Amino acid sequence: MLRERPFDYIGDVADTTNTPNPEPAFNDPALQQVAAWATEQAQRDAARARLIADINRRQISEREAGHKTPGWYAATTHTSLAHANTVVTTSIRLVHEFPALLEALEHARITWQHAEAFVRAANPRIAHLLAELTPELVDLAQVATFRRWTRELRGIANQLDQDGGYNPNNDPAANRLYIGTLDDGTTEIRATLHGELALIVKSVLTAHTDHLRRRYQTDHDTTNGDIDIPDTAQLAAEALPDLLDTRTTADNTDRPVIEPEVVVLYNPDTDTATDTDGNSLDPTAIRWVLAAGFIRLFEITEDRDVLRMGKLNRYANTHQRKALLVRDGGCIFPGCTRHANRCDAHHVDHHTPDPNDPSGPTDIENLGLLCRHHHRITHRPGWLMERWTDPNSPTAILFRWRTPTGRTIYSQRHGVTWIPKAA
Repeated sequence: MLRERPFDYIGDVADTTNTPNPEPAFNDPALQQVAAWATEQAQRDAARARLIADINRRQISEREAGHKTPGWYAATTHTSLAHANTVVTTSIRLVHEFPALLEALEHARITWQHAEAFVRAANPRIAHLLAELTPELVDLAQVATFRRWTRELRGIANQLDQDGGYNPNNDPAANRLYIGTLDDGTTEIRATLHGELALIVKSVLTAHTDHLRRRYQTDHDTTNGDIDIPDTAQLAAEALPDLLDTRTTADNTDRPVIEPEVVVLYNPDTDTATDTDGNSLDPTAIRWVLAAGFIRLFEITEDRDVLRMGKLNRYANTHQRKALLVRDGGCIFPGCTRHANRCDAHHVDHHTPDPNDPSGPTDIENLGLLCRHHHRITHRPGWLMERWTDPNSPTAILFRWRTPTGRTIYSQRHGVTWIPKAA
């Protein structure tokens, strides 16, 4: 259940923004002109929204041009249909559902970007609740950067919608990656990731990007500046294929293992966890990252003051990985052929950062090798992995999975599935 008004920080901001901010006094005419244009642009966007909503209501574009409103707008403005759909949808909802937000746009208290973000967040289940918070959100836009404003908007929407709705974190099919070739022959990579996949990709790629930056800095210093330090976008582009080549799991070579650190902010009063950008983290994602072994937990207050910092959990040590190599040989999910050096040491009882919590110890009896694919499978909702004992070999460390359909799957060793003998 939500508290009556769970967003006290918005109220604090609103108290400081009851009157519109005065126009900034710029001395340079160029700055003055651009600022004036920004105000005019917001007013034009509001007027466009009213016209588009009216065009759509009267179906004018279909009668005169043979197009529905989005298609007509895309053809008329020479923009993509996706962009046109966003403009038309936002316009219609501003006029019919969020008139107060449209009025704020007319007075240039928000921008079209704010309006689009608001409409995206306002799904049918929470639209009326979010509309009630329009004055506070408009006030917040006066003092917050757009990035901070959208982060607060997402947090509010998540709280309002916490008891229902589609959660992409629990839908593996929502994760998409496309690789294509453009007309000039260059390769384009686009991805939409959710939950643990988003967290892992972002943290690993960021960590390796920083690793490459330090390498370039060393080369820059050694050559007295003959080697330039690339910008972040180039470093990230170089980090991706480098990661695919070197991998992030431990192997038998002397190459250093990249061990990224994921920071999770936990509020014990609300029992919620977010990343440093304010995005809510699903409990399943937290369990995945904890099991992968590179998380640092910060316990915070409502005002984001840090109460305490948890220990950094890392991978199983080298000796344990060697023991797992001897025992398991590779991924223990039956039928998988992934070698041990491409696997994670999975904590069967979920490892926690609390030193007083005895669950999930990093002991060989609680570890099993899983490739990244079957590691993610294991953490899907409805899947349960546990230890089991074969009466005929009581000392053997064996595992099994209970699937969402009730099926039992037994682990393998060195490619051979260990199935219990019939009684």
